[in-house]
Amino acid sequence: VNELPRNIAAAALAGFFQPAIFNPLDCLRIRWQVASCSTTSSMRAFFVQIVNNEGWWKGLHRPGLPLNMGAVAISQGLRMGLYPSVRDGLLLIAGHGVSDSTGASKMMELKRSAIMGLSGFSSGALAYFVATPLWLWKTRMQVAVQQQSQGGGLQVFEFPSKFSDCFCGGGPLVVRGALLTAGQMLGYDYTKGACKERELIGDGPLLHVFAAVVAGILASTFSAPADVVMTRHQSAAAKSRSLRRSVMTIWIERGMPGFFRGWSANVGRLCPVFIFGSMIYEQTRRMLGLAYM
Repeated sequence: VNELPRNIAAAALAGFFQPAIFNPLDCLRIRWQVASCSTTSSMRAFFVQIVNNEGWWKGLHRPGLPLNMGAVAISQGLRMGLYPSVRDGLLLIAGHGVSDSTGASKMMELKRSAIMGLSGFSSGALAYFVATPLWLWKTRMQVAVQQQSQGGGLQVFEFPSKFSDCFCGGGPLVVRGALLTAGQMLGYDYTKGACKERELIGDGPLLHVFAAVVAGILASTFSAPADVVMTRHQSAAAKSRSLRRSVMTIWIERGMPGFFRGWSANVGRLCPVFIFGSMIYEQTRRMLGLAYM
């Protein structure tokens, strides 16, 4: 319990600085997901088009930057800050003794992996629910930039007029955040544990970078469908906002691949984000008197 505030602080600090560098990748992902079907089919060409027509700062780096910094600081502070405590509590309840039996050892490893995923899912759901308004405003601000560049739709971003509207798309966002955190923490925690147990890499910056890359791939894969649905749902006009309609629109326009649109951009965004964030997080833990996670 005494470690919890320090762990939350370390995770929140890392989360605050991540978007300052990587917001362009997030903005590119959002704009690509809501771009019209007539838009170029190549993400690279789409990126070049934005930079040439709007400039790096105006088209990619500035949109939603302050809101993104706040949203990531809150959600990451809670999801990564709470994760070790939730994981250790569930392991204590489930029991995690050591056995010489190979079969029992494999079963225990499977149980531990499941608990890592469940711990990430539950802490991520709570964290993203709390930060829903900031994520909503950030997403709609980035979508407004894309719609403005296409000459239609929502031209200017406006904050919701009703409090209930601040949680529009909260369901897909919470599911997306829970799945993202489950993939991240399973990839990061399990990779670190497996490498240390097999004495492949010692616990230090090199292992943190490797585990963060695995975490980025799993987090992107786990959360991809909910991520696309969330973006579409939150960016829809109020009169046509329907979760079912958002899902059907994606299916009609692009089929099953539509639910994984932007996956490569998300991997390209999350891997460096997690590398940068894990380095700050782990070193801040050490500075605050805690061991590496």
